[in-house]
Amino acid sequence: MGEWNRRSVMVSSAALATGTALAAVGTSSANESPDVPVTPDQSEPKGWSSHGGTIGNCRHVPSSDGIGRPDAIAWQYEHSGPASVVEGAVFLQTDGEIHSLDAADGSLRWTADAIEASGTPAVADDSVYVAGEGVASLEAETGEVRWSEGFDDAELVSSPVVAFETVYVSVEGTLRAYDATDGSLRWEHETVDVETEAGKGAYGFHSRNGTVAVADGTVWVLLDKRRSESGASADGLAALDPTTGEVLWTDHLESGRTASGLAATEDALFVETPTEEGVDVFDVGSREVVETVSDAFDSAAVGDTAVTHGRYTLSSTGADAPWNDRETHAYGKPTIVGDLVVIAHSRRGRSSPDELVGFDLEDGSERWTFAFDNAHWSDGFPIDAVVDGETIYVDRDGKFTAVRPS
Repeated sequence: MGEWNRRSVMVSSAALATGTALAAVGTSSANESPDVPVTPDQSEPKGWSSHGGTIGNCRHVPSSDGIGRPDAIAWQYEHSGPASVVEGAVFLQTDGEIHSLDAADGSLRWTADAIEASGTPAVADDSVYVAGEGVASLEAETGEVRWSEGFDDAELVSSPVVAFETVYVSVEGTLRAYDATDGSLRWEHETVDVETEAGKGAYGFHSRNGTVAVADGTVWVLLDKRRSESGASADGLAALDPTTGEVLWTDHLESGRTASGLAATEDALFVETPTEEGVDVFDVGSREVVETVSDAFDSAAVGDTAVTHGRYTLSSTGADAPWNDRETHAYGKPTIVGDLVVIAHSRRGRSSPDELVGFDLEDGSERWTFAFDNAHWSDGFPIDAVVDGETIYVDRDGKFTAVRPS
């Protein structure tokens, strides 16, 4: 991604310092709601609250001492799917429904099927937000629908991200911001303008999961070259004001590159680029790419450090000592818990049992291993490990499975 537009980079840094928008909005509207606070609250919801665990999609769980070695399956639920886990409750999206479970024993609390949900629910305060055929707010204790807004025949909808009392969701290339309290539309953008090699062009937004992230008072969004009006050769990235939707900065990736996911911290952006099978590390302050991690698809991030997994390598990169471990398709998506990296592990085509492994974040040494009693995962690569408290949640044979120290 070394070809980020340098002129745009230099100008945008000064513009952000003075609060001036860089890029003109294409087909869009941005009206500040009068009840939006001038200094909004970006407090991070507790637990594993949304897609990627955090509002920045960072797959990072703060903890003073990581997580202890699990030694037992606590419970299994007969359905599985993407989930959030907050304050003792699981909110599982399965077959378009939301099932709420008691995190202690897996018992069913309630089921909601009022909206054909997709992706991962987002939890903030006492509400659960879901997107699919529309966007809706559910009461966390009962599943009762508080408000809902429908979409018109939308096929691609991102998982919601909730911050600043606002629900952010990308719908078929349009980025929308809804009031979290009543569902009213605060602002939306169909396109934003980006300077490319061929001149200024309008881009639409990616609408897959993990392409909207919030960090350091900014909404970061991936731009889709397939939705550009100028035949762009690469995807892009935009920074927006979270309350007004004002476009603060835009730019494009290196020619030929597409993006599939984004993790954002206060220090760095980690852009997953499947065309290169790598993750580009983008310094927020300088607006420049400082490193590209090869053989990397998914990332977990804290500060300027990321742990990535690829076809052959589990890697750590950052200011401290980097490390890597190589095993073809053995590792699933990493999760950082305090000073520990938790990951699913399974060797393709072998009879050894599946495992959960805890690696030291600093040096990559193995701290503990939990072995299941069989080799259900034929390949550990796609397995996601969701962590909340002392419990690790994984999918085993279509069952949402909780593993923890007994």
